[in-house]
Amino acid sequence: MAASNTISSKPIQLKAGQQLVVNSKTTTTTNNNNQLRTKREKNGSVRAAISPEDEAKLRAKQERIMWRDFVFLMVALVLASIMSFVELNSADVELRGGTVEDASQGGIVDTGFILTKPLHSYLEENRNVNDWLAGINTIIGVIGPGIYMVYQTFWVGDYDVVFRYLTISAVRSLCGWVTYLPPDQSYLVSHYDFPDIAQCLLKDCGDPRHATVQPFVSFFSGHVATLVINANHMYLHGFRDLGLFFHFFNIFQIIRLLATRGHYSIDIVIGWYMAVYVSNPAGRLGRHFSRGDKSFTELFVPVSSEAAFERMTGVEFIREERRLSKIIKNPEAFDAITDEDEVLPEPTARMAYEGKILELNEALSDLSNSSNAKKKN
Repeated sequence: MAASNTISSKPIQLKAGQQLVVNSKTTTTTNNNNQLRTKREKNGSVRAAISPEDEAKLRAKQERIMWRDFVFLMVALVLASIMSFVELNSADVELRGGTVEDASQGGIVDTGFILTKPLHSYLEENRNVNDWLAGINTIIGVIGPGIYMVYQTFWVGDYDVVFRYLTISAVRSLCGWVTYLPPDQSYLVSHYDFPDIAQCLLKDCGDPRHATVQPFVSFFSGHVATLVINANHMYLHGFRDLGLFFHFFNIFQIIRLLATRGHYSIDIVIGWYMAVYVSNPAGRLGRHFSRGDKSFTELFVPVSSEAAFERMTGVEFIREERRLSKIIKNPEAFDAITDEDEVLPEPTARMAYEGKILELNEALSDLSNSSNAKKKN
């Protein structure tokens, strides 16, 4: 009996490990089946909890996402085809409707020059008309925005527009210094145009018909950028009609600049883009400066090396755009921060004109005298 027990016990011990493995697999499989069953039950309960209306909304959302991805792929394919075509045919003048003669001596092909060729020929033959148009452009498109910026800065105390202008002008000067793009030799010189006026005040320019084209910064167009910056500011700060007028006047200016060969088409495109998008950080900095408090220093001076790096690389502005996109999702919060205009402190020139500085000095003097009298008593 003992022997049979001994003999039967050995195979049981030998198979114990094997049986444990088998049992563990069986147990694992059983657990997985239970988990799957539980998931199915949960999914079934969730589906049962969703109303037909919610399910329809969910399906509609999925369809919108699918259409979004499909539209993106189609647009990307079209853009890729256009970019490929431009890369392969960028120097082809005839595809733009011009001839080989329309290319400049340096091989520059400008579509705007080709489109305005008839107007260029007319202005070249009628230089008095060219002078009149240049004079109108200088008065309205250069002096006009200059007066508006002086008014906003020194009378209203709003440094938004002038900070944008100075930043764009500095970037334009930097671009003109690192890479000089020479003006087209068919440029129609006019003593009433800018910057021809400034150049002719310093030296004799001679007859405009035969004058040598003076070097000036071509890339990018300061005329276009300045008008866009000022027109947008007018539109948002109580001068809506004036802002619309300057935007429409800018169209006239662009046509004239192309027809006189004062700017290449790329100068105009980038000038507009710089004014609309690149000048935004400068405008925000100008608004902080307008408050006259510590917010300007806190915004202008990076608090750490990491903050300086993020500002130089643009990470800071990307983060701000993401925050703004979240605010836009909340209509109430978005309206709360955009409806009311900020009240700015009065600037020095306005306080001096209204006599407030003198009143302040007298009040401070009276306060000082009264405090001294109290000390003596």
